[in-house]
Order: sequence, then structure tokens, then C-alpha cells
Amino acid sequence: MENIWKNPISFVIFSIGLFPYLCEAQYPEILWWQDLNAPSFGSAAIGDIDGDDKPEIVFGTYFNDEHIYALNAEDGSPHWSYNTGGCNDASPTIADVDLDGELEVVAPASSPYHVYCFNGTTGDIEWDASTGYPNCIDSPPAVADVDNDGKPEVILGAWYGNVFAFDGEDGSVAWHINLGSNSYIQSGPNILDLNDDGTLDVVVAQWAGDFRVYALKGVDGSTLWYSDVPQDHMYHGGSFADIDEDGKPEIAIGCYDNHVYVFNEDGTLLWDYAESYYVGAPTSIADLNNDNHLEIVFVSYNKLGVLSHMGDSLLWSYYTGGNMFRGAAIADIDGDGILDVAFGSDDGVLRVLRGSDGQVIWAYDLESHYGQTFEMNHAPVIADFNGDGKLDIFIIGGYATSSQPQNNHGRAYALAAGDGTGTGWPMFRHDLRHSACFHGPWPGVDEMRNTKIKRQDYEFLQSYPNPFDQMTEIKFQISISGYTTLKIYNTAGGLVRTLVNESKEKGCYIAQWNRRSDDARKLPAGIYFCQLKTKDFINTKKLIVIGR
Repeated sequence: MENIWKNPISFVIFSIGLFPYLCEAQYPEILWWQDLNAPSFGSAAIGDIDGDDKPEIVFGTYFNDEHIYALNAEDGSPHWSYNTGGCNDASPTIADVDLDGELEVVAPASSPYHVYCFNGTTGDIEWDASTGYPNCIDSPPAVADVDNDGKPEVILGAWYGNVFAFDGEDGSVAWHINLGSNSYIQSGPNILDLNDDGTLDVVVAQWAGDFRVYALKGVDGSTLWYSDVPQDHMYHGGSFADIDEDGKPEIAIGCYDNHVYVFNEDGTLLWDYAESYYVGAPTSIADLNNDNHLEIVFVSYNKLGVLSHMGDSLLWSYYTGGNMFRGAAIADIDGDGILDVAFGSDDGVLRVLRGSDGQVIWAYDLESHYGQTFEMNHAPVIADFNGDGKLDIFIIGGYATSSQPQNNHGRAYALAAGDGTGTGWPMFRHDLRHSACFHGPWPGVDEMRNTKIKRQDYEFLQSYPNPFDQMTEIKFQISISGYTTLKIYNTAGGLVRTLVNESKEKGCYIAQWNRRSDDARKLPAGIYFCQLKTKDFINTKKLIVIGR
């Protein structure tokens, strides 16, 4: 694996054959690249896995390469790697799955039928679990405490109808269910509280079989509901948010029957939208035009479209010269206050479009730079890679088949993307629960972020009492003065109460919440999320309200 990076005089050096070639960098600027023996399918994940205050990028590769790689995001140099001995189709995730205060990398290996949990610092295997032959894994793992034991589980699907929840501490099976052995669960699970009972649920979709969307109880995997509305394959899972603004979450999912479906929390159909070609890519959700409503981004083969939150209008669309099978990542890449849509295509071009109208901000022909076929079956991840305060983009492309893997090839690219300095898109489907929703916080997403919390600067303690009936106190500490917010959200992601919204001097503080909303309504029992946020810190804690 060859590593090339930008030199100090803002030129990019790469090689053709044995001879170095010097060319002036263009905007967007290529920071570095890594040559691979196969591309990566799905996406990558980014986080500070070794605790050095600099991010690393983790991804898996297909046949003919067959590694899990961890690269230093700053310059692409290797951090560690592991040869799984087979293809690695599913996107990895980064989280503290064993609650030891350090980040782990959870990466499924498809054909070896194994899920590996790596120590983020060393790359050593902390545990591995098998889904059993011949249960290949294309499903990206989600991470959440689904069985309510206070510890996270790793949830994913496998071939022949299997869904697994593994204990994050040691990889033992928390539960395992089968949804029909003639189906394949290749979707990334969505994790959310569908029925407002205080426990998380799991939503997956079938490839083949009955073509159903299933909602499962997180505590044991039993069926909560299923929908027979879809009439064809579903490869990727849905995205979720309170799309129709009713205070409850909805799930948006694409289907090979040419439809985008939006389901209510009880499995009933809210609305659907028909396209001319199959909708195989995953959907994404964000307020793209600053109208205070959420829009849904979908892909129908080579068409990327943006739907209104009511599903009654196509706000804009954009056509490329190839499929965009892994969907779009979202962030304010150019720093103009409007979210942008970033995606790669099988035509070899990486594009960033303005979210409000679909206008091209920039397009980079990576296939021309690479010099051979560069199909991007890989969604971008977006973050500040090199500590300059601006957003960068990472993506992988190339060519791969399973029938003649000796011909496979690929390359990983990191590019300086623009002047944007806000929140990025750090993993496939945005977060550990696979909401694919830029706006949040999405409940619990920030409980187990894939970034380190600097305890010497901030401390966010759990409230007391918790659970509580009428009143709880929330203690937090700030060691660096600055603007601070402390907000309460419901399980649908809706803001219900703002406790702090002002500049705070360093020190310890206690905020009280009396179970009431900003308009003084007494809120029902259930789970809520309290988010502390400053300029460079964000964390969320779960609050449990009991009693009438």
C-alpha cells in the first residue's frame, strides 16, 4: 500500500511508473492518497482511536486486499491494519463498546462470517464473534444499549434472515433472531424508540424473501411490527427523524420497486414517492434550505433527488454518469451557512452540491487523476483531518469483482473540501444509531460519540435523581469560558426545554428540570435526552421520567 501526501509548498507529488511527477494542486486540494489492491465498499469511520487528539480513518477492503485499515487522517500514514482473509463489505464503526473509556473499532468481515472488535490504539483483537457459516455480513453495525442493561450492544444483520445483537463487552450473543432464511438482512439497522416505552427498537429491511421492513424489540429481537408495503429488494436501511413534525419519529427507506417509503413509528405508511428507476442507495435527512423543515435525500440509480418533508414535491434533482449506490453525506462544506450534499459516483467524479438548490459547488474527476476505472461504491466521510479547522472529505474508489479478484484495484483519497468549519459526517449513516440525519441531537447519538471527551476541560455528570418523577438536578463543569447550551430533547429528536442558553464563565453549575416544556406543559413519562454543548464539546445523557 503506497502512501503519497502533500508537501509543504502546496504541490501534490505522485508517481507514474518509476518517475515522480509534479503538478500544481487545484481546489479542492488533494491532501494525500493511499493505493490499495481493491476498493472499499460502504464507507469509512473517523475518530481519535488512539487518544492523541488527532483523528484516524478506518475502513475495510474487498477481495484481493482483504484488510481492515486504520490510517492517520492527517497524512494517510498507516496506524495499524489487519488481514481478515476475506472481503469486508460492511462499513466499520468506532465506539467505546466495552465502556473502558477507550475507543474500539468494530468491523465485520463478510466472507469469514466474523465481527471483530479491535483496540483502537494497538489494533489488537479484543474479541471476535462469528455469525456462523454461511451467514455473510454486508450489514454495517449499529451500537446502542438495546436490551436496557446499561451496556452497549453491537447490532447487525447477516445473510439468510439473521439479525444479531452482540454484547459490546465480550462479543457474546445478547440475542439472535431469524426473519426468514430465504431473505438477506443487508441493511444497516436503525436504532430508535418507536413506541415511546423507554426502550430502544431495531428496524431492518429484507433483501429477497418477503421484502418486508421489520421493527424488532431491542430487548430480545421479537417482532414489534412489519410492513408488506415494499414490493422488491431493500439493500440499505432507512434514515429516521421527526419528518412530519408530529413529535414522533418516521423512517425513510428506498426500495428496488422504484419507491421511497416513509413509515410512521407504528409501521403504517405516511407517504411514498415513485421514481423511474430503483432506489437502492440509502436515504439521508437534513434541513437543506434553512426552512425549518427536514428534507429527504435519495438516489434513483444515477439521479440524486431531494424531497420535501411532506413528500409532495421534488425540490431539486441532479444526474450523474453513473450509480451513487452508497448515498450522500451532508455538511456545510463551504461555510456559507447552507448545508451541502457530498457523494461519489461510478463515473469517477466526487461532487459537492449546494443543499438549497442543487448547484454544483465543486466536482473533482478522481478517475482522471487516478488514471483508470474509479467507481466509487463508497460514501464520503467528512471531518477536519489535519487540525486546520476546516472540513475535509475522504472517499475510496477503484474496480472490483468477486469472480476475478486478481484484477481488483483501488485508491483512498483525502481532500481539503472548503472553508466549512462546522459539524461533519463522521461515519456511514452519520451516527452510531444510523439515523442518517444531520440535525439533532438524535436521541442517544451523542451518548457514545466516536471522539474523545477532554475531561480536564469539561465534565457532564448524570442527573440526580434519575429516574425521577417531578424534579432532577443536572450538574456540569466548564473549565474554559464560552457560550453554553443545555437542552432537553424527546425521543423523536424534538426540543422540549432549554435550560441554559448563554455564555458561561468557567466553573461548576447545577441546572434543575421540573419535567416541563418551554411552554410550561407537564411532559409525559418516558425517556428524554439532555445535551450539553459548547463550541468544542458536545455530550448527551439519558433522563428517565416516571410517574404520571
